[in-house]
Amino acid sequence: MKEATSHVGSESLNGPVAGHLKPRLSKLTMVGMSFAILNTWIALAGSLGIVMPSGSSVAFLYGFIFCVLCNLCLGASLGEMAAIWPTAGGQYHFTYSLCTPKWRNSISFWVGWTSIAGWLTLVTTEAFFSAQFFSAAGVIGSAGGYEIQPWKTYLIFVSILTYGTVVNLFGNRILGKYNDGALYHSIIAVIVISITILATGDKTDADFVFTDFANETGWSDGMAWILGLLQSALSLIGYDVVMHMTEEMPRPTSDAPKAILLSIVVGGVTGTAFILVMLFSLTDPDIVLGTETHMPITELIYQATNSRAAAVVLTVLLGICFINGTMGCITSASRLLYAMARDKGMIFPSVFGTIHKALDVPVAAILLVFGFNLCFGLLYLGPSVAFNAYVASCTIFLNLSCALPVVVLLIRGRAELLRHQTPETPFKLGRYGYLCNVIAVVFVGVTTVFFCFPGALPVSKDNMNYVSAVIGIFLVLLSAYWIMYGSRFEGPKFDVIMGIANEEREVRSASIPGPEKVMGEDSVEI
Repeated sequence: MKEATSHVGSESLNGPVAGHLKPRLSKLTMVGMSFAILNTWIALAGSLGIVMPSGSSVAFLYGFIFCVLCNLCLGASLGEMAAIWPTAGGQYHFTYSLCTPKWRNSISFWVGWTSIAGWLTLVTTEAFFSAQFFSAAGVIGSAGGYEIQPWKTYLIFVSILTYGTVVNLFGNRILGKYNDGALYHSIIAVIVISITILATGDKTDADFVFTDFANETGWSDGMAWILGLLQSALSLIGYDVVMHMTEEMPRPTSDAPKAILLSIVVGGVTGTAFILVMLFSLTDPDIVLGTETHMPITELIYQATNSRAAAVVLTVLLGICFINGTMGCITSASRLLYAMARDKGMIFPSVFGTIHKALDVPVAAILLVFGFNLCFGLLYLGPSVAFNAYVASCTIFLNLSCALPVVVLLIRGRAELLRHQTPETPFKLGRYGYLCNVIAVVFVGVTTVFFCFPGALPVSKDNMNYVSAVIGIFLVLLSAYWIMYGSRFEGPKFDVIMGIANEEREVRSASIPGPEKVMGEDSVEI
């Protein structure tokens, strides 16, 4: 293996897989990056005005807990695969390994591009969330003098996107510490904001928090509750970033599954706690939900503290959290594009499938993410239904990309996965495997269908859910690309990827004494 690895690695210097990612990210760093992307508690704060009409407190609180449990099953299913195949391709590499030779190229290609579509749209979502928080801070700070307009918000979005791109290009050496800081910042922010709101504001009663159910959608109560899950599901996507960064982790087979589950747990705990804080403080829903800041959490902070300065400072803290999340999304999207290009699954593989020698990052892939989001961010200047459909599609794309390898596993049987596991494989679901796999697939299948439904009845052109149109356009474009260029896709080069990664880790372990010197747990049998 050593001899073959050396040979392939030297050949790759002149081909589309020139260069490789160096392992530099710890488990804590990956939890920090993943949680910075999830930003679960803040995403829930931003969606307060959307979910309350779809079941009020019952849908908000219990719907979120339900989503956390289902995502733990999905995350555990993916973690089991990441413990065997820790590569930047993540889901589509898993699919390739689990499929039969007849189907592995086509299905893994589709899974890969579904994941890429989700990550590209998530960059837009995170950056606009941040821009909207800064706009809300401007409204509160100016006592209404600042008027929110789409073009102003877009310019703030461009600034955030540019900052995230520059840091990804030139700050790779500090990326680990930066994401550690992002984790601490978000946890400190949720504690500070929660204490501030609870200590200064009026409180509602426990009956409202735990038992109130209000359906203003026009749908049946059960349907309204399911539609309300969209915001909870949106707040929990992005933990698969861990899989796309495994080639930059010293001990990916053991650390990646832990980081995936820890990020969901941290998001679940902070999200549940903050939902309770918001619901107990929601004494005047009409004012909070109808705020001119367009961000109910900002109005909630202002109503509680009665201080514009406090509302501005705490809102800016929220905006910074989403800046950190935007950076993580750019990192993940660029690594996925790099992996797909390395496998010749996109145009110009020799450009997008290379690592810049000096910067040690896939520069072309990062710039492609930047350019894509500059263009598609312009949707914000058009009809709101178009932009909302684009944003909502990221949840469907990412959930589908995560569930599809699990679907393949269930179709072929868990014995297909077990034959790749060894006694040394550090993460296995064992007898709970089928249960976790089935729950994950059913959850994603049901929510994907219902998330394409309009949020309220009667349906008009202004409240229609056009996410199905976004998905349809994606399917048409990708089908055309597969027909014309699909034969070029080679699938993941496991011998190159795993060989180079293990060789790099052996070099690191030789110079670093202690537990990291034992590399047996990272040995993967393909």
